[in-house]
Amino acid sequence: MSLVNLQPYILRAQREGFAIGAFNANTLEQVQAIANAAQMEHAPALIQVSHRALQYLGSGNTTLGLQYFGAFAKIAAQNARVPLALHLDHANEIEVMQAIALGFTSVMFDGGDLPFAENIAVTQRLRALAHENNVAIEAEVSAVPKPDSRGNLDRAVEITAVADAIEFARATQVDNLAIAIGSVHAGKSKTVALDLERLREIRAAVDTPLVLHGSSGVLDEHIAQSIQRGIAKINVATQLNQAFTQSIRSVLDADARESDPRKYLAPARIAVMERVRERIRFFGASGKA
Repeated sequence: MSLVNLQPYILRAQREGFAIGAFNANTLEQVQAIANAAQMEHAPALIQVSHRALQYLGSGNTTLGLQYFGAFAKIAAQNARVPLALHLDHANEIEVMQAIALGFTSVMFDGGDLPFAENIAVTQRLRALAHENNVAIEAEVSAVPKPDSRGNLDRAVEITAVADAIEFARATQVDNLAIAIGSVHAGKSKTVALDLERLREIRAAVDTPLVLHGSSGVLDEHIAQSIQRGIAKINVATQLNQAFTQSIRSVLDADARESDPRKYLAPARIAVMERVRERIRFFGASGKA
């Protein structure tokens, strides 16, 4: 198959009470692992890339990073028999426009640092461009905090106000809405409890499919309950990086003289694939392709 717009599947997930997994990749091996996992679970999935990953892939040049990542994902999708989307995560306005031009099928505009009215205005412009090109667009109300290079949070944890979610969804008509309900990006252990009551209130007031960011640090019990309460897309990043790195570490710990990258990258790819498969099953998306 070629890359597709997965919005029909996300809407189905919203109706039927499961969630579509959106999995971050930083390397070719991780792209392959995500595609292989979706294939094995007969599940739709989003392969996604963040701003920092683009900088890495492009050696500091995000445009080059978009080109590299787009090429990886297109080849993966062409060789898969399940629907895969290519998603740009947490991007600025220029990056969103570049991604649409390069054939990404899903984009997220991150206007969390903008004044509320400006976030709406830019999102409206990008929504029009995305829909002209059959691309799904996600935006966020309030920001799920991200740690800086030292691991410190760049802002206090905030919770999306119901009134803000209603106004933003109505004004922008985005396909998917990311909300802040207590999660934090790059959580290394599952200790975070979500504000499930706020999620229930937002779900009751907004028809737009809702997205959970920062799921790696969230208690699985709360992820399951968030799906029951209307989360239809869940982002996973840190858990995949942990699986990748732990696998490489175990190979090199067993033989410190190993110098062939294929000897440790191949098992790392399998480790990520198995973690993605487990998350797909947990989200209830297996067999939904």
